[in-house]
Amino acid sequence: MSATLEPDGTHAGVPAYHFDNRLGGPVLSHQHRWDEMARTHSGFRSTIARGYWVVTEGEAVQKALQDWRTFSNTSVTALEPNPRFLWIPEMLDPPLHTTWRRLLGSAFSPKTVAAREPEIRQVASALIDELKDSGGTDVLDAFARRFPTLIFMRLMGLPEEDLPRFLDWVHDLLHLSYGEDPDGNRQMSAMNAVSDYFEEQIALRRESPRDDLLSRAMTWTIDGEPIGDRDMHAFCILLFQAGFDTVPISIGWALYHFAAHPDQRKAIVANPSLVATAVEEILRVYSFVVPARKAMRDVEIGGCPVTAGEMVMLPLAVTNRDPGRFDDALEVDLHRKATNHIAFGSGPHRCLGSHLARLELNVAVEEWHRRVPDYRITPGQDLEQHGNMYGIKQLRLEWGQTP
Repeated sequence: MSATLEPDGTHAGVPAYHFDNRLGGPVLSHQHRWDEMARTHSGFRSTIARGYWVVTEGEAVQKALQDWRTFSNTSVTALEPNPRFLWIPEMLDPPLHTTWRRLLGSAFSPKTVAAREPEIRQVASALIDELKDSGGTDVLDAFARRFPTLIFMRLMGLPEEDLPRFLDWVHDLLHLSYGEDPDGNRQMSAMNAVSDYFEEQIALRRESPRDDLLSRAMTWTIDGEPIGDRDMHAFCILLFQAGFDTVPISIGWALYHFAAHPDQRKAIVANPSLVATAVEEILRVYSFVVPARKAMRDVEIGGCPVTAGEMVMLPLAVTNRDPGRFDDALEVDLHRKATNHIAFGSGPHRCLGSHLARLELNVAVEEWHRRVPDYRITPGQDLEQHGNMYGIKQLRLEWGQTP
């Protein structure tokens, strides 16, 4: 995927492009494309399928995310303005969304998350210890994807022997190219398998509650009524998708970055106190989440005349990589003071699990560099990233041997 899109005429006086965010490309190509579009446009129209609007003005993106009355979460996928699925609480708007957030708040609060740090650190350390003497591996499959997935499974009380199945499902749901799954059958099969799995887990907890988040959630009430199996299922599906992809992608970018920037890698090895800022900068510079919202009224944003019912894509990269917002915006600065990025979103739907994600990322970077301080990208790879959310597909690193 090139950084520059081919024009496809205009729509309501706004430039139109045959823009398909589902397509993969060379590493960092999506981020570079957003940089180019943000320099030359405030917004444009994608002509894919029924079409949708794309905002490329950083400040406008953040304001839209904060304005849930105009830009609703009832659909969060640009190609599906009227989805047949529901993810709870992401696809709810206030006040019901607020109620769910309040119920979930204790499970993901800073205090609750901090109490899990010893366990999280132990899981990361054990996985890295299995790898550190190998001399090299695909660190995404061997570590970045396994570590946060295991933490999530423990949080939900799911059997750890199911980890391989979960990783396969995540791959088929989120990372298949069009060529690998042209009719979507593999993706649908994985979605059905995940759905069936959580239906079974919910039934098991109804019969025999345990000390886990899923069992506790079943004791919650909304407006005095217990949460039904349908809503509990929608809640599980959201946590599955949120818990199994964003942190692995972030870990992958961190390892890629420090392998490609050995001076910064040496700096965090020598001074681990830099890791916290490094994590924030990785999240900002490599922004990979591209939310979408459904317009609830006619509105103009980024120069786009949006009609009620239309979808609007809001790429976080154009805000997080905005040179008007950050000095040297495209560079990771280990000493940056202002880290007010929106990698976790903005407004009422800001990522509920941000405290847990930050802890996992900090632990992953700290424990990796404690055990594998000197590593590099294995030569001969054509590094590529997925579409939709821009995770690296495969990243082989090597260490402990002469280059």
